Amino acid sequence: MTCESEVLSIKLYNAEKQEARILDLEEYVVGAVAASMPPEFPKEALKAQAVCCRTMAAKRMRIFGGSGCRRQQDFDVCNDANHCQGFLDEEDRQRLWQSRYEEYTQKIRQAVEETRELILVYNDNPIEAIYHPACGGYTEDSENVWGNRVSYLRRVECIYCKDSPYWKTTRNFSVRELKRRLGINFDDNQVDKKEIPGLIDRVSSTAAGRIKKMRIGDMLFDGDEVRNLLNLSSTRFSWKVSSISFQVMGMGHGLGLCQYGARGMALLGFPVDEILKFYFTGVELKALEKPTSSKPLKGKTIVLDPGHGGDSGSAGPMGLSEGYVNLEIARVLAEGLEKEGATVFLTRDKNAFKSLAERVKFSNDKKPDITISIHQNVFMDDRMGGTETFYYPGDAEGKKLAEHIQRQLVSALMLHDLGAKQADLYVLRETNNPSVLVNVAFLSNPEEERLLSEPEFRQKAARAIIEGVILYYQE
Repeated sequence: MTCESEVLSIKLYNAEKQEARILDLEEYVVGAVAASMPPEFPKEALKAQAVCCRTMAAKRMRIFGGSGCRRQQDFDVCNDANHCQGFLDEEDRQRLWQSRYEEYTQKIRQAVEETRELILVYNDNPIEAIYHPACGGYTEDSENVWGNRVSYLRRVECIYCKDSPYWKTTRNFSVRELKRRLGINFDDNQVDKKEIPGLIDRVSSTAAGRIKKMRIGDMLFDGDEVRNLLNLSSTRFSWKVSSISFQVMGMGHGLGLCQYGARGMALLGFPVDEILKFYFTGVELKALEKPTSSKPLKGKTIVLDPGHGGDSGSAGPMGLSEGYVNLEIARVLAEGLEKEGATVFLTRDKNAFKSLAERVKFSNDKKPDITISIHQNVFMDDRMGGTETFYYPGDAEGKKLAEHIQRQLVSALMLHDLGAKQADLYVLRETNNPSVLVNVAFLSNPEEERLLSEPEFRQKAARAIIEGVILYYQE
């Protein structure tokens, strides 16, 4: 898109109908809201859902630098609610809503129109505006569901979905059904005549197996008392756990917008912006900016961390300073990333020392999409050489980014591939976004020190990192 007056279109693949459609973005949002939230919900809740659906779409649309649908590679989105998000076309809505089709359609269209082109952004970038039916009292932190920390998906206490049918539900399973569903096996006799602490314990019996005494709950009984109170025919009795009840709070993964919570807030008079900012930490609502150029990193914010600086760090056999090399690579890298559309910040812009804590705080304050820390390796054996990239254990996005960067560096520099691997490093552990640490080469290796001293080699390394970042976002 190069003209502000042009209509924004989205490419949708309908998996059930096996058909491709190109829709006006706002018309797509109508169908996405219809598939995602009950139309009976109050208008402010529907408006919140419309903003979420539009944001989810914008984040995936290739025209905005998104990766598109990862299952249907020729399309921006599909209608699989477990993968992209659901979508009901006009025919679907008529069949589902029947006599209330006009009423519900008008209500959803009004919610979409009143939020036209509004999306949720974090640090000026569209967020993954995920949603679920009901949180059951607390939403969840992203790392407990996805394996990586997302700054705007933080746990919040929610009292607004208490009227939800999913606030607390009970599911009962017989032991036999539990064994079948879970694919487990155990001896049913193990739950026969066993103490159940807090329910049945302190059991004593005769050699013939008749109950002498037992505690049930907080009271101690004689066997005869239990027989009489429960109208049992004998004190020679046993018990067996025949079923288990699960108390379930909420419905869904618990990330992002609690839809029944949004309903509750809307009924209490909260406007759409307050609803969304309650469930998504640190976000803003912003009008969607139509793209004016094809820059793959447009809208992305990246922090570059040139390690060491000043007198800290190591030096090679020829005296080449690691802090100097790291900064020079970072400067070239920053320029290249900006040409690809990214907004770039450096934790230091001169060869002066900054502590790890200062650099990490700088990164977190900028709220970037990713952080890349630039370093060189040093080893006692000066024959050791190669390239390696680290990510923090459990950071799924950091792992993907590290793997893309590592492949591009090895291909471009033709140094020994030491791999993309996990490491519990301060700069990776303490940053609040997907982060990697790159050891471009071995400063202690005389040949690799010579390469690092050459501007052409540093430019080649920077370009390889850029290509890795682009591939990460296109995955």
